[in-house]
Amino acid sequence: MMLQIDVGNTQTKWRVVDGESICSRGSQDTESLIDSELDLSAVGSITEARLSSVADSRVAQAIKNQLATQFNIELQVATVSASAGGVACGYEDLRALGVDRWLALVAAYQLYQGAVLVVDVGSAMTLDLVSPDGQHVGGYILPGLRLMREALWRGTEKVKPDPTVESIETINMLVPGAVTEDAVNRGCLLAAVATVEKLASTYPAAIVITGGDALPLIEALSLKTDHKPDLVLAGLGTVGVTLEPA
Repeated sequence: MMLQIDVGNTQTKWRVVDGESICSRGSQDTESLIDSELDLSAVGSITEARLSSVADSRVAQAIKNQLATQFNIELQVATVSASAGGVACGYEDLRALGVDRWLALVAAYQLYQGAVLVVDVGSAMTLDLVSPDGQHVGGYILPGLRLMREALWRGTEKVKPDPTVESIETINMLVPGAVTEDAVNRGCLLAAVATVEKLASTYPAAIVITGGDALPLIEALSLKTDHKPDLVLAGLGTVGVTLEPA
């Protein structure tokens, strides 16, 4: 029984797998893990735990301590390597690539065994390309949909989208907004859609989308896509991924 944990900037997701079967899963705000434990009350027993984290190092330390106490196991942390799962990393400095991006593109390549465009729509929106033979070509990073909205809120005097509105508008995206809130929502989504569709037209590949705001983007795209919300978690289970003690 393997516990897989994906600690993102905003949200932390976990699941327990037994081979191909998912036994249990959960999620909570990453910020909460600095002062409280990961809620694993529904987990009976585990024999292995793997972590992907892009958050404060205190979170990984807290999870390590919890697992040692609660399950008497050592936490293993995934790191970026020169190759894994048939994928060769495109970064010269492996430390410069986020481990979540690495695990997502390795997992996506395992699914398709061919060219893939991996889009992760979270706090940041990342796009990574893998060639048909498994070479990671590189990628792009831009603000996520919510971060675009927040940037306008903080950086302009009069463009003030309502910061309490959680929904991302997808209907009539190509109809210009007649009020500021609509103009912001549609503009941010249009920017994300244009980025994906431009890359898809330049690099023919299967499009795999993950991340907390994946669904609004998928609904707005005119392309065939594959939604894989657990892509980073799946990457943690890939044979050949480099792991180190926490």
